[in-house]
Amino acid sequence: IGLQYGVPLESFVQKFTNLKFEPAGMTDDPDIRIAQSFMDYIFRRLALDYLSFDDRSELGIYTAAERARYVETGSYLSEEDEAAMPEATALRNDAGDNFNVDGARQPSLIDAHTTAELMESLIGMAVDAPLCMTCGTKMRPSGSCYVCEGCGSTSGCS
Repeated sequence: IGLQYGVPLESFVQKFTNLKFEPAGMTDDPDIRIAQSFMDYIFRRLALDYLSFDDRSELGIYTAAERARYVETGSYLSEEDEAAMPEATALRNDAGDNFNVDGARQPSLIDAHTTAELMESLIGMAVDAPLCMTCGTKMRPSGSCYVCEGCGSTSGCS
């Protein structure tokens, strides 16, 4: 009813995305792989179907093709959109080598073949590492076991 009375879809999407309650989990939709709830799924789907790219990018909602393009090229924009925005390509080309603010070299996106490899190269931890049973932070590999950097507990090995 709110949409009929002129409430913008963006405000509904902001309010109802990431709303958590059961049932939650995986979906068959390639654009929305995991939903926090039915409401989350419905409003993400509405955003993908009816909002422009700029509005969706402000909300952090991207299609599967846009996410794949980001992993491959480092930009959510297509080649045609980047050609229309010369300042964006100029800024990206001026970056040259991938360096952090402190001068350390960042891993290249080309080195990673999957998103798991990309995350491992960016954060330096195995993405499939278990969570600590004591404090809940991600554990780091230590030989054949895992060690928590937060509290110091191990995964059962000595």
